[in-house]
Amino acid sequence: MFRNQLNDKIGNLLNYLSSRIPNLSLTKVLKLLYLIDETSYQRSGTPITWLEYKAWEMGPVAEELYNELKFDQSLVHNGQILNFENYIQTNKKATEDGNTQITILPKGNYNLSSFSEFESELINNIIDRFGSYTANQLIKLLHKENTLWHQCVKDNNLDLNFKLYGKKSNHTIDFSQLIKNDAIMQMAAQSAFESMQMQDVFNEF
Repeated sequence: MFRNQLNDKIGNLLNYLSSRIPNLSLTKVLKLLYLIDETSYQRSGTPITWLEYKAWEMGPVAEELYNELKFDQSLVHNGQILNFENYIQTNKKATEDGNTQITILPKGNYNLSSFSEFESELINNIIDRFGSYTANQLIKLLHKENTLWHQCVKDNNLDLNFKLYGKKSNHTIDFSQLIKNDAIMQMAAQSAFESMQMQDVFNEF
């Protein structure tokens, strides 16, 4: 969502995460991005990346980003190609079990000038707290009872979906559940969303 506005910001965030965290796997970076956005939304009513996270068997996944980094896909918006090739590179290595291990590496220097002080502090706090976690530890963390992922899986009977149809689903994690009892935060969230929508309209001209 709003990728045309945020491509550079997300690209710099990926560069920064891979600069701070060695051997950053695709799975791990997807979980850290989720934690960054979930925490930001809970505290301010606004995510940092505005990525949409699906409830997959291995936890919340920004499907758009997963497809780009795993399959080297680019998005096209109004004829403009959007990707992260100026910010990161992926190192892909075949494993003995036939899978592909993907590591995210920084490309060039990151630029955090588009991040507010609140955002920069939050990102660094997430790195300090969870940067040393393994991908599996992050998955277990986000699978805990009462997390948004757990609630989405429970409400939509996705355990059966995963068993019958595979590891993916089209159900989106709903961040608004984090602030459902906070009217002021709901107003902030609505205002932020409308501001992004308006900027999208301006960018069309």
